[in-house]
Amino acid sequence: MSLEPSAARKPNRRILIIDDNRAIHDDFHKILGAGAAGASGLDDAEAALFGTENTKAVSLGFEVDSALQGKEGLERVQRALQEGRPYAMAFVDMRMPPGWDGVETIARIWEAYPDLQVVVCTAYSDYSWDEMMAKIGQSDRLLILKKPFDVVEVLQMANALVAKWDLLQQTRTHVDELEGRIRERTQALESANTALQTEIADRNKMEIQLRHAQKMESIGQLAAGIAHEINTPTQYIGDNTRFVQESCRDLLALVGRLAPLTAPDAAPPDAAWLAQFREQVARADLDYLAVEMPKAIAQSLDGVARVAKIVRAMKEFSHPGTAEKTPIDLNHAIDSTLTVATTEWKYVADLVTEFDASLPPVSCLPGEFNQVILNLVVNACHAITDVVGAGGTSKGTITISTRRDGEWVEVRVRDSGTGIPEPARARIFDPFFTTKGVGKGTGQGLAIAHAVIVEKHGGTIHFETEMGQGTTFIIRIPLQPAAIARQAA
Repeated sequence: MSLEPSAARKPNRRILIIDDNRAIHDDFHKILGAGAAGASGLDDAEAALFGTENTKAVSLGFEVDSALQGKEGLERVQRALQEGRPYAMAFVDMRMPPGWDGVETIARIWEAYPDLQVVVCTAYSDYSWDEMMAKIGQSDRLLILKKPFDVVEVLQMANALVAKWDLLQQTRTHVDELEGRIRERTQALESANTALQTEIADRNKMEIQLRHAQKMESIGQLAAGIAHEINTPTQYIGDNTRFVQESCRDLLALVGRLAPLTAPDAAPPDAAWLAQFREQVARADLDYLAVEMPKAIAQSLDGVARVAKIVRAMKEFSHPGTAEKTPIDLNHAIDSTLTVATTEWKYVADLVTEFDASLPPVSCLPGEFNQVILNLVVNACHAITDVVGAGGTSKGTITISTRRDGEWVEVRVRDSGTGIPEPARARIFDPFFTTKGVGKGTGQGLAIAHAVIVEKHGGTIHFETEMGQGTTFIIRIPLQPAAIARQAA
């Protein structure tokens, strides 16, 4: 069924400037205002880049409003929403004494209107990127603009972000239209025959596969965490190596003093020489070095082992895999996935693994199985965060266990999170269904997990949950899929 295009909408070019410096507002109005001289800067840059003449008409410009403090900016955003004319984007200054700073302003505005695209304007390093993300959350709606401004850069950001905002609204309109038509179609299909039901199921499978490919791209978000995990052991390897280097220098100096005494015609040391040597030995503190140098070497070797483990795990996890099932060590595959996802869980939960060491190799698709484990661990982290709070001092617990149950292998992922609400339990594996807040989930993780385990591995996946106590997801994969299929038939 083809969908008719939504009614054409007028582009939203409303921009809000939040800055305590009136001169900055004047600059933005000159750059972005309708018919402004700076508005042709982007066209000039394009002409210079491609070696063509700038024959375009003067830019339509933007509708620019101003606020001198964060609270005033929030009030303008709320008023624009009430009037049905929301802002598409905002340029927000980082420092605006005596009121809210830029981070608090953005956080409060996003509570009222999450769709607003934001550019943070700063000439200082008030917050690191990690600190900003900890306060306002990971977001693709946020860019940073360093002062002093470049006209072309401001125009690029403004044009790109208002276009992005408009595309988001168009996408939502299309989704709403699509959902409405799907409901109508579903009502008609209730009276259709089995062939039509099968066709719908096939289309849903294709949709899940497409979403799966998009989901895999999210693994790139783990890269920063992996870099951090490698950086930590690397730092103390360097510190310990420098300590050993300095200690060796002192020891070699002592050896150098003793070397002349080994000559055949060497005279016995006199009292003055012995006094100096004893003083040098005291400065070197041999008792201290005898204890600390072996520790430093052991720590450095441990750090090297940790880095090697992370690199191996990332290599295994990122391997494209094959289209055919292959026997793998399930415990090792899960451990590699947990290593890659360390920064997802280490700040919110203690991880407990209870692996069955006697587990036989399991025939499966390694890459897709790893993705299922990653999805379940990330979901567990989100559920625990809802209990302990982001950035809190307390932690929850994630327990992952494996065991053999006859001709099946069972994997359990248990969390101490919030539990799944009763109304959501029947739909938990449905595509696009999510209990998470806006921007925190796509509703595809569990749908993908169900498709991979049930349809591609002939297994089962279900859950046990209790509100306030947590949830356990239970995966069962057959050791001999063909025999299990014949038995079921």
